Amino acid sequence: MRKDVITSMRNAAAVLLACAIVLPCFAWRSPAYASVSGSIELSCGIERAGEHVALAGDGYALTKVASAEIDGTSASVSYVTEKAFSGIDRNWAALDGAGLRTAAHEVFAHAEKHGVKPQATAYADAAGKAVFSPLEPGLYLIIRSEVAPANTEFSCDPALVSVPTTVNGVFAYTVEVTPKFEHDPLTPGSGPGEDDKPADPLDQLADKVAGALGFAKTSDGMFALACAAALCAFAAVALLMWRRRATALAGAHAAGAKRFDPSAASASDASAAAKRAEAFADDCGSDSEPHTKA
Repeated sequence: MRKDVITSMRNAAAVLLACAIVLPCFAWRSPAYASVSGSIELSCGIERAGEHVALAGDGYALTKVASAEIDGTSASVSYVTEKAFSGIDRNWAALDGAGLRTAAHEVFAHAEKHGVKPQATAYADAAGKAVFSPLEPGLYLIIRSEVAPANTEFSCDPALVSVPTTVNGVFAYTVEVTPKFEHDPLTPGSGPGEDDKPADPLDQLADKVAGALGFAKTSDGMFALACAAALCAFAAVALLMWRRRATALAGAHAAGAKRFDPSAASASDASAAAKRAEAFADDCGSDSEPHTKA
């Protein structure tokens, strides 16, 4: 009996020892696969005259391109492309900065072509800050989706941002990004002018006509407007000439009817006969008067 108790105690001790050895291993490995959320903070602005000028009021859209798998042991990240972007799948982890910038334009074009909707939107505050949070580990496409009126002269490139990112071999789940802006002065008629005047309404109408007719340039729209105006003018002239001709024909018919009216002809003949009779009577009277000799 005592021997059985000792054996049971030994077995229990062995189990406890095994748990003490195995559990720390799981505890050490768990951070590598733990679901940790992160964030992306945009700092939107430009440098002007040596000073940082915030670009406030713009809207930004975020779309998940790939899910991230974190390996805490090797401090590496691998990606699995989302179904919506399977057509441009690639080894995202192998891309350097220049490769990511090039890929961002391709991903953006793919999203526009296939109508991929953004996952979230955010707006830059007065300091030019816009934050997306919380975010699952992954690779995200960020674009400027709305432009404030004061910022129309600045274009912004799309960007691919990873959460987390690696800084000195350590994962950082709070990622700070400075979008790249370029000065793009407005061309005449494309927006507010130097005096904040609105674009020419005729140019806007031409743009709409060009779009409706499938033209690509405003000049094509102006040509279409000119053609339409010419056709309208031609139609107006043709209508005016037709109405004049119709009026002239109606007058001619009326004059002809009056000319060949029997009653009018009879009255005219009677008047002429009366005048001839009166003239004859005058002649006869003059002949019946006595002649005087000189």
